[in-house]
Amino acid sequence: MKLKYIIYLLLPACFMGTGCKKWLDVQPKSDIREQELFNSESGFKDALIGAYQLLATRPAYGQNLSMGFVDAMGQRYATSSTSHPFYATSRYDYTNTGVKNYINTIWSTLYKAIANVDNVLMQIDGKKQLFLNNNYNLVKGEALALRALLHFDLLRLFGAAPVVDGNRKAIPYVTSFGIESYPLLPVNEVIDSCLADLNLAAELLSVDKTVRNAFNEDPFLSYTRNHMNYWAVKGLQARIHLYKGDKTAAAAAAGEVISSAPEYFPFVSSAAAAATNNRDRPYTTELLFSLYAYKINEYVDDYFKTTAANGTPVLYTTNTNLNNVYETASGGSSDLRYVNLFTSYPSGFSTTKYWQDAITSEPLKGHIPMIRLSEMYYIAAECAPTPAEGMAYINTVRSNRGLAQRPVNVSAATLEAEILKEYKKEMYAEGQLFFYFKRKNTARVDGSTINMSDATWILPLPDDEMEFAIRP
Repeated sequence: MKLKYIIYLLLPACFMGTGCKKWLDVQPKSDIREQELFNSESGFKDALIGAYQLLATRPAYGQNLSMGFVDAMGQRYATSSTSHPFYATSRYDYTNTGVKNYINTIWSTLYKAIANVDNVLMQIDGKKQLFLNNNYNLVKGEALALRALLHFDLLRLFGAAPVVDGNRKAIPYVTSFGIESYPLLPVNEVIDSCLADLNLAAELLSVDKTVRNAFNEDPFLSYTRNHMNYWAVKGLQARIHLYKGDKTAAAAAAGEVISSAPEYFPFVSSAAAAATNNRDRPYTTELLFSLYAYKINEYVDDYFKTTAANGTPVLYTTNTNLNNVYETASGGSSDLRYVNLFTSYPSGFSTTKYWQDAITSEPLKGHIPMIRLSEMYYIAAECAPTPAEGMAYINTVRSNRGLAQRPVNVSAATLEAEILKEYKKEMYAEGQLFFYFKRKNTARVDGSTINMSDATWILPLPDDEMEFAIRP
């Protein structure tokens, strides 16, 4: 089977004037002709910014691939009512019209973003002379890293887990821009392509490992947590190697991030996590990579707030489930995440992780977490030579979340259980839990009564997958 893509360029531009205080805090200005776009360094930067903007919208990570569709598959919310928008999603009914629309939208949006970064990559080597300082390396490195990130998430959705069948065909790995046919590649080949792109990206981005948390004279070098920076590449390498089952490589990549964390990614302070004004809800200092969503209020208010009298937001969890997740009956009531990131409604609790209330500090606005420091600790724990060494990593996160240390002399099964608990606590509404269970090929996703199989783990390709178009 081959998938044919007829892809037309649609690259939103960013006006990079002095009034742009945050490099993603802009709306698309206009469509730009390709020949004009790539005649300057700023044009390449604008093209890449356009890809980031696209990924921060509802169809991609602004909702579907973070707090919404994928977390509904991860059983994060109460969806028992047949009228709930994620009722069919949480039951893995991929024949449902609404679910099929989510699937089609995710597929087309991510491949559209891939087309845009591919166009950057196809043009950039021939225009290297346009770039100053390290900017050629940074733009090309970020584009390669984004291509790997997007293909990997498509693989996690539309392909079999490697532990099940790494040789089964899954998705195409698209590396050119234009009218092309791309064959479906086996899972392991897609992973190898992702890692190849990341290896080159790491080499290019190593020229500048600084994480900038403020506006820079060059807007492209501002707020670089919102870039696929060097550390984000290392974090993604760790994630992919673990998914593949290569614990040695996963541990090495995660370890590099952990060793540099005090300088670049310090754990959030309890004061910042609990502040009345400018509360650091997403723990921004710990984010290796996040997308900046300038419309985040629209995305979040739809799901996690309500103005109805005695109403409950669309996405909430029950009091029982929340207490179970955070283990409040056994010391978990002091957890910073439990105390500061949820608010109560008549029927349960909704997360405030994405709320923008009382946020006036630019570095705290609009974050969609993509890769966290804590995940590096969980990966290191899972890949540790002994359960005791693994628990030491878990205890580091626990102590920074206001929790008591666990005994380190535990069994491998106990360590695994503690890692899962942490994924549930840390990545609520971030779209990662479903992929944890899929990687493990568990019999069920916690919270579901449905027995998992290929039919539930793997999203079906869109109905028009033989030939679809992305057009303005």
